[in-house]
Amino acid sequence: MGQNISKQVDISAEMDNWSISIRLDKREAATSIYERLKRFMNDYTTETLINFLLLESRFYLMHKDTVNGANSIDKAKAYLPHFNDTHRHYFHLAEGILFYNETHYPEALNCFEKAEKYLSHLDDPVEIGEFHLRQAMTYFNLDITTLSVLHAERAIEALKPYKTFEFLLAHAEMLQGLNYVDLRNFERAEEYLHSALTTFKRVGNNNFIASTNLNLGVLYVKSDLPAAAIRYLEEALKHNQARIRLKILYLLADCYWKTDQTSKALETYTNGFNESIEKDDLAKKWEFAMLHKKYVDRINFESVWQEGIEYFRRINDFYNVKRFSTELAEYYTEHSQYELATKYYSMALLQ
Repeated sequence: MGQNISKQVDISAEMDNWSISIRLDKREAATSIYERLKRFMNDYTTETLINFLLLESRFYLMHKDTVNGANSIDKAKAYLPHFNDTHRHYFHLAEGILFYNETHYPEALNCFEKAEKYLSHLDDPVEIGEFHLRQAMTYFNLDITTLSVLHAERAIEALKPYKTFEFLLAHAEMLQGLNYVDLRNFERAEEYLHSALTTFKRVGNNNFIASTNLNLGVLYVKSDLPAAAIRYLEEALKHNQARIRLKILYLLADCYWKTDQTSKALETYTNGFNESIEKDDLAKKWEFAMLHKKYVDRINFESVWQEGIEYFRRINDFYNVKRFSTELAEYYTEHSQYELATKYYSMALLQ
């Protein structure tokens, strides 16, 4: 490291602070440190440059910037002969995060499994806990709930002793809450989600406050408590998080209809349906259309739901195929149309 660097800034300490800011989702702080660090790039040793590029990829991926994140990974890859085992861990971790952000979950898991081979070279329990959290998130999205529970628990145990990283602990608790929703253990799910919400409020992360309120809404929807769900979904909506707005509107409209708040339901449905068209989100457009047929346009209920299920099959949206096929099968069973009921039950079970 050149003398001109050491006189102006402690690069090692700045790198550590940058890493912490990224892991804690402190975007403004991370950006400020990044702007300082990149001014000295031309003077970095090879090892420092590798560390910088791998952290830079994480920085961009925190911002959901997959293009620049991938570019940083490619730049780091050019120094592959100089990698030590710690570098190899972080390299595969960065690749996994990139695939995860692109929703390529099997590929993400493959990268995380490669990174896991070098996990013993890390001496920071917090980094190990965060790694288990990322594995748990990936298993959750692959609908492998039992392994998600296992890794989320490892993350929680690793992160519990460290007050500075309570944000990561809350993230793990939120995920564990979702796991227990899937397992229909609603009491434990509620416990984890409320604990996570308390922490996110304390650290002031609006993004995760909105997500946790949404997840509590999901919990109460699945518990057949739509009135309770509305409270949390309305809170989630207040935080104006674009990435989850359509999901919130969908669940809110459904809960308003279930609680006989027809005018609110129609207004919320209309907003969601129109926004799905504006955003060219065809999957959400189908979800809103199917919701409308369920509560309002009953004449076209069967045909639209059948078309919607076929659409979700074509795009390999297995979750929605299972969800809507199960409900349509129940409808046909209630109307003694057993052949159609069998068809859609079978479709749901195959997912």
